[in-house]
Amino acid sequence: MKKFDVIIVGAGPGGLFAGYKLAGKLSVAIFDMGRDIDKRKCPSDLSQSFCQKCKPCNITYGVGGAGGLSDGKLNYPIPEFPSSFTVGGDLLGLVDTEYLLKKMEEVDEIFLKHGAPDEVYGTDMEKVNEFLRKANSAGIEFVPLKQRHVGSDELPKVIKSIEKYLKDNGVKIYTRKTVVDINPKEKVITLKNGEKYAYDYLIIGVGRGGSEWLEKWVKQYNIAVSEKAKFIDVGVRVEVPASIMDEITSVIYDPKLRVLTKRHDDYVRTFCTCPRGWVIREDYGDFCLVNGHSKAKEKTNNTNFALLGHYEFTEPFEEPNEWGRDLARITTKLGGGNPIVQRLRDLRLGRRSTERRIANNRLVQPTLKTAIPGDISLAYPGRVIDDIIDALEALDKVIPGVADDSTLLYAPEIKFYSLRLKVNSEMETSIPNVYAIGDGAGVSRGIVGAAVTGLIAAESILRKAKKSS
Repeated sequence: MKKFDVIIVGAGPGGLFAGYKLAGKLSVAIFDMGRDIDKRKCPSDLSQSFCQKCKPCNITYGVGGAGGLSDGKLNYPIPEFPSSFTVGGDLLGLVDTEYLLKKMEEVDEIFLKHGAPDEVYGTDMEKVNEFLRKANSAGIEFVPLKQRHVGSDELPKVIKSIEKYLKDNGVKIYTRKTVVDINPKEKVITLKNGEKYAYDYLIIGVGRGGSEWLEKWVKQYNIAVSEKAKFIDVGVRVEVPASIMDEITSVIYDPKLRVLTKRHDDYVRTFCTCPRGWVIREDYGDFCLVNGHSKAKEKTNNTNFALLGHYEFTEPFEEPNEWGRDLARITTKLGGGNPIVQRLRDLRLGRRSTERRIANNRLVQPTLKTAIPGDISLAYPGRVIDDIIDALEALDKVIPGVADDSTLLYAPEIKFYSLRLKVNSEMETSIPNVYAIGDGAGVSRGIVGAAVTGLIAAESILRKAKKSS
């Protein structure tokens, strides 16, 4: 049986950056059930469906993780604005501010070294503060951030460069290798094909795609959990003429706006704004979701963003993710296996959109051509529909035109939460020498946060290995 000093399960940003820190210092192997980044091929025409026939799904698995085929938004906090630390996961609950900022700077330096663009959004504080005043005067929270945008056409090149560095420095990367079991007592992982590998240290970075497997593994080996996932984000992807949002997206590429709705006092946020980008489809077996992409070079005349309501459940219900999957399945069925698109005017009037009504929508035409005109309210609960309309009308005070009748809404747009493993400040679980990082373990949400947790875990392993040598 082959043995490595460190085995990393998952080649997303957490796994790659952990490997980056360990490269050349210890023997390291990374296993991922997906493909290499340059083999994660999806249609170059983003108006078409993504990876409907790919098993496992290229959009979720493979080198680079779920963010590998995203448009590569890198979010960094601004210390003067404490709320900015909550974007991408609240890591301040685990590590102190100075150390977190140092690790984020290290992540940024690595991205820049491997081809991320120099341009940084959110640094013109005069314009940022002006938009902050405008949002706050409308009763909306605005979260200032420093951001880089790599682009869905450029990010694979950056990931490939990072991967090359790892391989050049001795890290073994095994793709299309599905880990079916990890025995922490024997310190052995077992692959689907029966192969076994031993380790001294283990890093689990399975991402959101592996969160369901992780839940089962945690129960099987009695791994301590900080909290179960008891909430979920449900909403729509909003598409408007780019001209409506150019003023703000030129300052903050992906503006983070948070609204409390007037009818239900629910928390609704904007997420993943894609200036002059595309709405795209992601397949998850028996349902699909919508997402957004934007490129560094090619552009459309539209801008899209997610609008998500946050819903927390109490006893006795303990399956918010399954509730979300049910909503996604119903919505997908209504679209004949496709996402649904609806004009805001039709949603307000309680009627479905039709091909004719969408065709007559002069200001904005769908970038996702396979979306089916329909009625989102036939799938979503009334409370969610109320929140969508209330939030858009509130946002219209800050971004005039976003709640116009012509605005397009796509569903299902759902963000699932993972259970949160109990980890210490070094990302170590209740089992010594077993680390949990990234989104799948519930300790981050997003590329930068996941990468930071990978660096933290790797540094802990290096300290331990040095002491034991």
